[in-house]
Amino acid sequence: MSTLRFGEGQNFFEMGVAIEEDRSLPSYGDAHITVQVQSEGFSGHSDLWVVSAVLATFCRGLVELNRSLKGEAVLESISPRELELKVRSVTSRGHLAVEGSTGYHIQSRNGPSYWHAVSFGLEFETSQLSAAIALPWVQRYAG
Repeated sequence: MSTLRFGEGQNFFEMGVAIEEDRSLPSYGDAHITVQVQSEGFSGHSDLWVVSAVLATFCRGLVELNRSLKGEAVLESISPRELELKVRSVTSRGHLAVEGSTGYHIQSRNGPSYWHAVSFGLEFETSQLSAAIALPWVQRYAG
C-alpha cells in the first residue's frame, strides 16, 4: 500500500491506497483507502472505497495544483460521507491545505448504529505535494 501524507507538526493526514487489480471483479481499478488523521487534538481513521474515475480526477487535480499552486483537488468515497477531502491552495503565494472529514457508522450491541467522524484541516509545505504526485498510484491515475 502506497501512502500519501500531508502534515505540519503534530497534525497530519495520511491516506493509504490499494488498487483492486483483479480484472474479473466489478471493482477492478477502484481503490481501497485507509485514512488516518490527527488535527489539533482530534484524531480518527477509516477504511473506505473510491471509484477509479473519481480517484483519477483527484490525481489530475493534485498534479495541476502542484503545477500552478492554484485551485483544488477533491476526493469523495463511494459511500456518502465516509470521506470528503479537499487539497487546495489557501493563498496566492502557494500556501496549501488539506481539509475534510472521514467517518462511518458503528453498530451498537443493542441494535442502533451511531455515526462516528472527525473533521480536519491543516496547512502543509508545497514540497509535500511534490512528493505526493510522485507516488506510483498518483502517476497511474493522473495519466
